[in-house]
Amino acid sequence: MGRALGLLAILAFAFPTFADEAGRTDGPEGSEYGKGGYRHWRNGGTYYLEGFVGAAVVDIELDKAKREISETDLFAGINAGYMVEDWLTFQLGYGHISDQKTNLFSAGMKSSYDLDPFSYSFNLDAELYYPDVGSSKFGIVPGIGAEMRLNEHLQVGLCFQHDFIFADGNISINRFSGRLQFQF
Repeated sequence: MGRALGLLAILAFAFPTFADEAGRTDGPEGSEYGKGGYRHWRNGGTYYLEGFVGAAVVDIELDKAKREISETDLFAGINAGYMVEDWLTFQLGYGHISDQKTNLFSAGMKSSYDLDPFSYSFNLDAELYYPDVGSSKFGIVPGIGAEMRLNEHLQVGLCFQHDFIFADGNISINRFSGRLQFQF
């Protein structure tokens, strides 16, 4: 996973930017002249891959006697997304909590607010919590994050997510992660 992220970072810096200037924006009455338009660094119709690594704090309440298990483990994964507009993205993801041998499959949306070179985001995912031992469970995962653009295709960021897992017992996961996103 680390080699793939390193390769993506090298490729992002090695190739020149693809869009140097905005195109013409002549109105129907021909009111504008020359180059114009909006110069946002995010464009609708963009695909991306986003790798992440961080810590997951998993809290499990076993029964009504309030016996709890709390563990902090490393987790890592990848998201693949499609940016419909500069503020709205749909994404699919996979994550793995290492010591607990738990897989997390997700699908959801991400909404971003850009203040060049920074971006702030809110995401909401539906998730399948799939441990190696035990049955799989459904969950809802809201999250917030902040990113910084490095160039036209690469950005880094931090994210916090809280997993609400629907189960007989109470399972919740707090995830803190660093992210590297490559847009193409």
